[in-house]
Amino acid sequence: MFISEPLIFVELHKTGGSHIGRCLRTILDGHQQGKHNIVPANLHHRFILGSIRNPWDWYVSLWGFGCDGNGSVYHRTTRRFDANYYWRQINKEMGTNWLSPGQYGRQLLADVNKPVSLWRASYKDSADPEGFRAWLKMILNPARRFDIGEGFGFSPLAQSNGLLTYRYFKLFTNLSDKLYQNSTLSNGVTLSDLWATHNITNFIIRNESLEEDLIEALRCANVPLTEDDIALIEQGKVKKTNTSTRRETGFYYDQETIQLVQDRESFIIEQYGYAPPPLSGSGIR
Repeated sequence: MFISEPLIFVELHKTGGSHIGRCLRTILDGHQQGKHNIVPANLHHRFILGSIRNPWDWYVSLWGFGCDGNGSVYHRTTRRFDANYYWRQINKEMGTNWLSPGQYGRQLLADVNKPVSLWRASYKDSADPEGFRAWLKMILNPARRFDIGEGFGFSPLAQSNGLLTYRYFKLFTNLSDKLYQNSTLSNGVTLSDLWATHNITNFIIRNESLEEDLIEALRCANVPLTEDDIALIEQGKVKKTNTSTRRETGFYYDQETIQLVQDRESFIIEQYGYAPPPLSGSGIR
């Protein structure tokens, strides 16, 4: 999270945040507080900026990042136990000092039964669409929701929605601990109302039009931009940062996995009018 007087930027993983953050740190006086942090309530009055990405592309990027040995999802799914995670991290991810004994026990039981070998196998080759599809079916399977960590398994959202929707509501709303307590979150038809009520953002940048959206967002936040500032922002069109090794998105999908993302990320897809990629690999039938 980047904090400045004119605005706060909340970084949703793999949505162009590295370039956005680099630009903001150059253009504005501010400071970085962690990376994927939740905005504290006393800062909700400021102009809050977020970012989003086409879900079909987002999952390929997340998986490709894992194939390179990177990312919290990769590390959580390919390790069975991590004492530091239980006692220092998961509670912070969920915005609390401690979990209940029952919650710790539930996570520990899930980790005992985590199919670590299958997760590891799915990350072996970033050019293998079958590996991606196997990974996608696991990460979007509610039965595997505790494998991912970060509190995902404890949220009712995980019953009918994917990780992208969970992170979106976790970072961009004031739901806080209600994200883990409100049973109506398991019903996707309520998400539009929840977003309208609990959204804390003023502008969401689309990764697909990142440079144009960032310029517009800064102007909406009344940040004056020089020609050099605009040139810095537009470098992102040719100079990508924090990328993963992979091919084009449509190469990895087939009709079954296209539909799987459609079902689990329907809120994001409908909210931003996203469309699935054209199939270009072995998934074409």
